[in-house]
Amino acid sequence: MSKSEVEQKRNQVLNVLLKKRAKLILTNIQQINERIFLDYRIAQAEEILKSAYHIFGENVALAFSGGKDSLVALHLAVHAMGQDLPVLFSSTGVEFPETIQYVQTLAREWNLNLQVAKPATSFFASVRELGWATHEDRWCCRPYKEEPAYQFIADRKIAAEITGTTRTESIYRRSLSPIKIPKKEPFFIRINPIYDWNEWEVWKYIQMKELPYNPLYDRGYRRIGCWCCPINGWTHYRRLKKTHPRLFDFLDSFRPAHPQLEKVAG
Repeated sequence: MSKSEVEQKRNQVLNVLLKKRAKLILTNIQQINERIFLDYRIAQAEEILKSAYHIFGENVALAFSGGKDSLVALHLAVHAMGQDLPVLFSSTGVEFPETIQYVQTLAREWNLNLQVAKPATSFFASVRELGWATHEDRWCCRPYKEEPAYQFIADRKIAAEITGTTRTESIYRRSLSPIKIPKKEPFFIRINPIYDWNEWEVWKYIQMKELPYNPLYDRGYRRIGCWCCPINGWTHYRRLKKTHPRLFDFLDSFRPAHPQLEKVAG
């Protein structure tokens, strides 16, 4: 072979070796990330639940929304505290039908001690009277989510509530702690086993444990709470028009007019 041909062959061999080395490095990085996740994040969550059990015993309940974060908290808590753990689902009356079906199916398949809290009045009746909520006035959260849950907890004298809340969700939750003592009413202590997790870690746990998650995520929804929440941006309603046309048409004909639908039309 000529000198140039030898050099070409040499470069080919080097490229193969470099690619193999790069693949090995990537594999090692992935293994390190997973090991740290297992040794620290999951172990941390288990330690929080163990510590909470030491303080409160079985006198706790878990708030389950049907979303990915509360799913992870639920899986961890059931394994730490057993199947008798009360699992509280706050039914506002405006959850996606997929969420209702998902919660019922999961409760049956996992043999959960599912409890459902419901508000006293229809959501849309209140909207007709008070108008749609805004960023400045989220009047609907308390009577339709919080108060029914608080009543359930108070009636059963439950000492603390396990949540799937994380401090990466918003700037207002950056000071979240593993066990949160309230500074104002209602004085319910909250246990947050995944308080320090991010979204990637939540999905990683779901993937590792092969947990069944809400099918709405596969339809493009990132928020799976109230389907008509006006705090959701207009792209949520553009998607709703495609995936749930009957719900969209109902909202389109409802009065007072929904603040986001004009943007969808535009």
